[in-house]
This record gives sequence, structure tokens and C-alpha cells, in this order.
Amino acid sequence: MKKHIILYIIVFLVTALVVFLVAVFDVSGDENGFHVRIQEDKKVLLKKIVRKVSGVVYREATEHNPEGDMLPDEIDDMIKGEIKERF
Repeated sequence: MKKHIILYIIVFLVTALVVFLVAVFDVSGDENGFHVRIQEDKKVLLKKIVRKVSGVVYREATEHNPEGDMLPDEIDDMIKGEIKERF
């Protein structure tokens, strides 16, 4: 039963993605190949979406990787400690 639900969710997400892409992008073809263009009225929408996604990614990254850490989850602190112990 769980496999069916997961499959339905995946099919729904793929369908939603395809519908979104068809609504935003203009695909045309000629003898030189295919051309994909972003519809002018959708550029503002895409910019807003990218800003929101980048804000979420930045917030999550700073929450899980505080300033000054080179690697996530204090791995760099463990490496520095190991280096100090050896040298």
C-alpha cells in the first residue's frame, strides 16, 4: 500500500513539474534544432521563486553550518583538533 502511495506522489510531482515547465517555457524548433525560451511574463515569477528558494537554502545552510565553519556539523573542528593532537 505504501509503495502505491509513494508512486502516486511521484507521478503527481512529475506531472506538476511538466505542467509548470510547459507554462513557463516556450519551445520551438526549426531546421537548426530546438530553442527553449522563458516567456517574458514568467521571468518575474521565476525570479521570485529563485529568490525564495535561495533564501531557504541560505537559511538552512547558516543554521546547520555556522559562520566560520568550513565543513558542516563541526567536522572542521574535529579535523583541527586531530591536527593539533598530532602536531
